[in-house]
Amino acid sequence: MSIWLTGLINAAKTNVMSARFWLMTLRDTLLLAAVLFAVASYLQRDMHTGSAFPIDSQLIDGRHVSLFNTWQQADTNQATLVYFWGTWCPVCKITSPMVNSLANTQDYRVISVAVASGSNADISTFMQHNDYQFAVINQSTNGHHFSQQWGATALPAIYIVDKNNQIRFVTTGVTSSWGMSLRLWLASLSLFMENEQPLNKSHMSRSVTHTT
Repeated sequence: MSIWLTGLINAAKTNVMSARFWLMTLRDTLLLAAVLFAVASYLQRDMHTGSAFPIDSQLIDGRHVSLFNTWQQADTNQATLVYFWGTWCPVCKITSPMVNSLANTQDYRVISVAVASGSNADISTFMQHNDYQFAVINQSTNGHHFSQQWGATALPAIYIVDKNNQIRFVTTGVTSSWGMSLRLWLASLSLFMENEQPLNKSHMSRSVTHTT
């Protein structure tokens, strides 16, 4: 009888300790999530939202790029990823390979701005050494101030811009490739829904007219 009672008591203690363990784990997880959210919000406090600032510049390979001008008709229905980074940035060493992988899929347009990263030759050497192929603007040339205009004060900084030149998502710090892909897909999907809505309304109007 005493052995049975002892076993019952031990089992009860184990259950209590197990419940307490999971409650403490949940508490710590929520606390960590709150801290990470606060840090992310602080780092993103200056990031520009709304209409994207125009980007009109040469890439480090000599090609010219012109994006987000109000007079310029979009040449693609896909969203654009704008990536601010630096060759000196430790976190960018984690994010840049994922941006490069996304750019190589050619599913979306990717443009990057290298901040305080030396000459075009310096950046080109860095790109070749790391086998990066995404398009790069050197902010140090031609007196560009893209990072200030876009509010990219903490690197890396990523902006997702839709066809209508509206910034849909902003993020900074380490970002996964699937997270970037999801944001780009959502930005493109919203465009699809906007384009489909007038067609649906027009179709409904024609249906009503036909039935009457």
